[in-house]
Amino acid sequence: MKFAVTVPATSANIGPGFDAMGIALSLYNRFEIKTADRTRVLGCEECYAGSDNLFLQAFRHAAGLLGSPVPEIELRVEATIPLARGLGSSAAMIVGGVAAAFVAAGMGSQGFDEEEKRRIFEIATELEGHPDNAAPAIFGGFCSSILKERGSPRAFYARCAVDPAWRFHALIPPFELSTHKARAALPVSVPRSDAVFNLGRAALLALAFQTRRLDLVVASCEDKIHQPYRAPLVAGYEEITHVCESAGARAVWLSGAGPTIMALSAGGAETEDMLAALNTTLSARPEGAWLQRILHADDVGLRVEVF
Repeated sequence: MKFAVTVPATSANIGPGFDAMGIALSLYNRFEIKTADRTRVLGCEECYAGSDNLFLQAFRHAAGLLGSPVPEIELRVEATIPLARGLGSSAAMIVGGVAAAFVAAGMGSQGFDEEEKRRIFEIATELEGHPDNAAPAIFGGFCSSILKERGSPRAFYARCAVDPAWRFHALIPPFELSTHKARAALPVSVPRSDAVFNLGRAALLALAFQTRRLDLVVASCEDKIHQPYRAPLVAGYEEITHVCESAGARAVWLSGAGPTIMALSAGGAETEDMLAALNTTLSARPEGAWLQRILHADDVGLRVEVF
């Protein structure tokens, strides 16, 4: 048995869509798996290569749910999604591990069908705790998703393709921000007016992506539920956001729990102008140079290759 699973990066929340919206992006983690005499992890730092590796945990958990034996494997990780930066690195590991268990159980050799993807989504969401990264990582494109409190199935999603011309500027700082710390910064409750503010914008933002209306993205990509509380954890957030807006960004949001800042451009000359303006600012940051990656939406999501 030898196969590979590839999972895209994701940017979740997207302004008002806290824990409910996400987009798959053209940055990937690839996991190559083959049977071995003992389980070992290659291609990552030693501290992530133990039995508590997130991919292995998800692999074992999904195999148990499928009633399949858990084989000894050699896992080779080719990771380009940066860790703890708000680009879905944990979701990529979990989705990859769950998908690998399905392949090891004899499914997905020609690509997963819709029902198999839905089952992978259910299991990955259970492990992740919320569906906003798992949905686009599996299905690609822009996804809105929810997790019901009761009943089965619990996780639901809807997706649409994203305008292929749009470009997503991932502004990645030289420091990490753990999801645990970012969640701890959130209040227990928010004012009703803030909830209403976000509800209207989240509904409009979903339709903006579906109809490819940049003007509606500009109007609706605002938030009062999570970004105001997390922004102080990101050195340079206010200054960089201001530069993005001055450089012509159509929308700016804190990617996932942060600290990556995402800026949207329409493509073409607009993207080139933003690239130049932002690189000048990012290279001179006092906390160290930030990295700018120009990405497009990934409309495929989870991929499998069997050798």
